[in-house]
Amino acid sequence: MKKLLLAVIVSLSTVSTASLAEIKVGIILGFTGPIESLTPAMRDGARMAFDEASNSGNLLGGESITILEADSTCVDSAAATAAAEGLVADGVTAIMGADCSGVTGAINANVAVPNGIIMVSPSATSPGLSSVPDNGTFWRTAPSDAKGGQVLAKLALSRGIESIAVTYTNNDYGKGLAEVFEKSFASGGGDNYGFCFSRRW
Repeated sequence: MKKLLLAVIVSLSTVSTASLAEIKVGIILGFTGPIESLTPAMRDGARMAFDEASNSGNLLGGESITILEADSTCVDSAAATAAAEGLVADGVTAIMGADCSGVTGAINANVAVPNGIIMVSPSATSPGLSSVPDNGTFWRTAPSDAKGGQVLAKLALSRGIESIAVTYTNNDYGKGLAEVFEKSFASGGGDNYGFCFSRRW
């Protein structure tokens, strides 16, 4: 992920190294909301990569990266979009994030595409994002649930599980993963007793 994110940011730079004083990048993750316990480590990993590039002295002739952070909330698309708009207003050229699939799609459609801002998500796995209109702005380092659901189904079947009830969180992530799992499990010979969702994490 580290190499991909840095490569994308460097390739996006449209100004000369002589005139570039700094490269601003945004980190937008759910610092509040249902995955707030996970995001500090995700943020710290990105910061480590950015700091390593800045401290190397080799980035675009010795330029440095300035990191700006924003909260996606994971669940509130309007708040996430507003936060991303704030990052763009502050001059970021790329965004690490977002995290949850719903807010990631909203930021891509409403902020990244209109402004030509690259996004690299470490965790937005909805299959729907594979075909979202993005003009090349959206990338991710985690596999789509279209693959993850297949792997989970194969694992369940390999353990001799022949019937299963599926419950999932009623959001883009939960629904996408559950549907792929159900289809893959059934195609492998398994039976589903039920398919229901929970409203909250």
